[in-house]
Amino acid sequence: MITKMELLAPAGSLETLRAVYAAGADAVYLGGQAFGARAYAKNFTKEELLYAIDYAHLHDKKLHLTVNTLLKNKELEEQLYDYLLPYYEQGLDAVIVQDVGVFTFIREHFPGIELHASTQMTISGAEGAKFWQVAGADRVVLARELSLKEIAAIHKETDVALECFAHGALCYCYSGQCLFSSMLGGRSGNRGRCAQPCRLPYGVQEQNKQILGQNSYPLSPKDLCALDLLPELATAGVSSLKIEGRMKQTKYAAGVTAIYRKYLDLLEAQGGKDWNTVVSEADRQTLLALGNRSGFTAGYLRGEKGREMISLHSSGHTSASEEQVQMVPLADKRALSAFCECVETKPAMLTLTDEKTGKTVVCYGKEVQTAKNAPASKEDVAKVLRQTGDTEFELSKLDLTLGENCFIPKQFLKSLRRDALAQMQEQLLEDNRRKGCAKKYTKPVPCEDLRSIHSLEIKNDFEATKRQLFVVCDTLEQMQICIKKEYVQILALQMQSYPVNQWSQVFAEAAQLCQVNAKRFLLALPSVLRNDTAKRYQKHWNCIKNMQEQGTLEGFLAKNYDSLGFLQEMDVKENNIWLDSQLYTFSNRAASFFQNLGYMQRTLPLELNAGELRAHSVKGSILTIYGHVPFMVSNQCVHKTVTGCDHRPTLLKLTDRYGKMFPVKNYCEICSNIIYNAIPTVLFDSKSQDEIEKLSPEYLRVDFTIEDSKSVKEVLYAYENQVLKKTDSQEIPEMECTRGHFRRGVE
Repeated sequence: MITKMELLAPAGSLETLRAVYAAGADAVYLGGQAFGARAYAKNFTKEELLYAIDYAHLHDKKLHLTVNTLLKNKELEEQLYDYLLPYYEQGLDAVIVQDVGVFTFIREHFPGIELHASTQMTISGAEGAKFWQVAGADRVVLARELSLKEIAAIHKETDVALECFAHGALCYCYSGQCLFSSMLGGRSGNRGRCAQPCRLPYGVQEQNKQILGQNSYPLSPKDLCALDLLPELATAGVSSLKIEGRMKQTKYAAGVTAIYRKYLDLLEAQGGKDWNTVVSEADRQTLLALGNRSGFTAGYLRGEKGREMISLHSSGHTSASEEQVQMVPLADKRALSAFCECVETKPAMLTLTDEKTGKTVVCYGKEVQTAKNAPASKEDVAKVLRQTGDTEFELSKLDLTLGENCFIPKQFLKSLRRDALAQMQEQLLEDNRRKGCAKKYTKPVPCEDLRSIHSLEIKNDFEATKRQLFVVCDTLEQMQICIKKEYVQILALQMQSYPVNQWSQVFAEAAQLCQVNAKRFLLALPSVLRNDTAKRYQKHWNCIKNMQEQGTLEGFLAKNYDSLGFLQEMDVKENNIWLDSQLYTFSNRAASFFQNLGYMQRTLPLELNAGELRAHSVKGSILTIYGHVPFMVSNQCVHKTVTGCDHRPTLLKLTDRYGKMFPVKNYCEICSNIIYNAIPTVLFDSKSQDEIEKLSPEYLRVDFTIEDSKSVKEVLYAYENQVLKKTDSQEIPEMECTRGHFRRGVE
C-alpha cells in the first residue's frame, strides 16, 4: 500500500519560506535565534517566525521549529520556556528535538504541540522508534543510513509516523554520534556549530604506508537524491519526505521542492507503475543544476555503500548559473468573496467570506456622506477594495451596492478594507492559537548555584571511588591486563571486534575471567544497533541469559535508543542497564528522564566542562578519565572506500593537513567504522583530580579501544603514579594527551 507523503522543505529566510510553499511544500522546517542545529545560519528573528507561523496557516501549510541541539542546565531551565512560549501561542505545529531533557520539558509545559524525535537521536531500528513512541513522540526522523527494507520493517512494527531524508547533503557520521568538530575546534555539532571536518582533505595510511593521497576527501559523501525511489519510500511507510538545506539559497530550496512536488503528485495520481520511465531526464538534470556534490547517490536507501557514495576528489557543492534554473513564482493568495454596501447616510459595510472554509466577517465603517460634486463610481470603489497589497488575500469576487450620490474618499475605503482583512485573518487563525494553554513555569534558582535541580545528589566516599575503576575494553587481551589490578572493580567488553560465531565463547571467557577475579562484568552493546546486529545478539541470547541467571553478567552498557528498546524487549531490567555518554544527559532534567524510567547509572557527557558538570546530580554518574574519544561512528568504511571490502578488520590512519593522524577502526562483523582521536583524553593530572574530587562522581571510567597490551599497561601505570600516588609502580614517560572538554567545554 502506498502512503501519501508530506513534502517537508527547508527555509533559512522568509523569501525561501514563501518560495518553497509556492513550489508545493506541505510543511517547512526552520530555525529560530536559539537552540537550532544551524547556529551559523541567518535563522529567523522572533517577529519573522511569528509571521511565518501565520503565513503557513493562512496557506493551509504547517511549520516545524528546530530545537534540535543539546541544552545545558541554565539554557533549559532559564531560557527555553520564554523562547518557545510566543511561538506555541501563535500556533506552531511541531518542534524537532534531540535532547531528552528538552523533550520532557516541552511535553510538560506545552501540551498539544507535536514533538518530532530528531535524526540526531540516531534511531535506526524499530526498537528505538518504539522507545520514542512510548515516550510520546509524534514522529521519528530516521537515521539517514537506513535502507528501504529497514524502513519498511520499522513501519510494520510501530505506529509512529516516520520521516525520511530524500534529498540533500549526507553526513559521513551517524547524526548525533559526531564529536570530530567539537573535540578538535570546540565547535560542537550537538550544539549546532559543526565546522564540517568531513569536507576537508585527508590522506590514508595503513602500517605507515600511504594508500590514499593527501588531497583526497574520503569522508565527504555525495548528496542524496531519492527521486527515483518515491514509490518504494511510499510503500515502505514513510510519512514525510525531508529535503535538506536550511543554509541553501532560495533557488535551490524552491527548485528542488518543485520537482519533488511534481512527482509526488504524479505518484498519487497514477501510482508507481513503470516509475523509471515517469521521471524525466530533464528533471534529473535540473536537480543537478540546482546543486550537487560530485553527483548524487541513493546508496543507503538501496542498501548499498562504499566508494560510489563518496565525492573522493572534491567536497565542494556546485550549481549552475541562475539563468539555467527557472525560479518558482510566488505563492497564490487566499481567495475571498466580498460584498460591499455604501449608501448615503448609512454606515459602510464590507462582508468577506473565505472560499475554502466559508468563514465570514462583517465590518462596518463610518457613515457614508452625500457627495457635493462628482459622486463615487463603482469602478473606483472596486479598484480600491481589490488592492489587497502585501496581505495574504485577494478578492476573487466582489459584489457592490453603491448609492447614486456617495462621497467616499480613498482613505475611507482603505481603512474599511484593512479592518475587514485583519478580522478575516484573525478568524482564520483563531483555531491555531493557543493563548493560555501553556502550563505556567517558575524558573528555579540560577542553575550555576545548584548541585541538583531534582534532588538527586548523594554523598560519596571519593577516596574509595577513585581507587575503583570501571574499565571498558575492546578485547579480551585488554581485559586480562586490567583484571589483575585491585582498583579495577567493573569491566565491560565490546563484542564488535570478534567474529559473530565466536561471541558465545568470548562471552563465557570474559564472564569467567571476571568471576574468578571477583570483578563485576557488563556487556557493552555497539554504538549503533541496526536490525541485523540485534538479530545476531538474539542468536546468542541463551548464553547471555544463562550468564545473567548465574550472576556472572551484571548488566549491559547501552549507547543508543535502539539498544534500550532491544534490551527492554529481551526482558532486561532497567536497573541492569548502564548508559554510555552517547545517550546524552546534558541537563539534570535529561538525567531525571532516564532515572524515572529506572536507568540508574549514566556516563556524563564528554562536552561539558567541570564547572557545568558540578551543577549535575552525582547519583549513578560515571566520569570518563581516559580514552581515545570516538570522533565519528559511520556506516561508511574508509577501508572499503580506499581498497575495497575484503571483510578484513584493519586499523588505518587518517592524516589531516596539519599532519595529525586519526586512527580508523573498521568493525566488519557489524559493518561499522569508528574514527578515534589521535591522542587520548587523560584526566590524571593533579588539577583535574582536584576538580574531580569536587564533582564526586560515583564511578571513574577508563576506555581501551585501539591500545595494544603495552599501551594498556602504560596507561594503568600512569594512573597508579599520578592518581593513586603508588611509588612502587613502574615509571613511564609522560604521554601526549588532551584534557578534552573538561577544562574548556563547548559554546
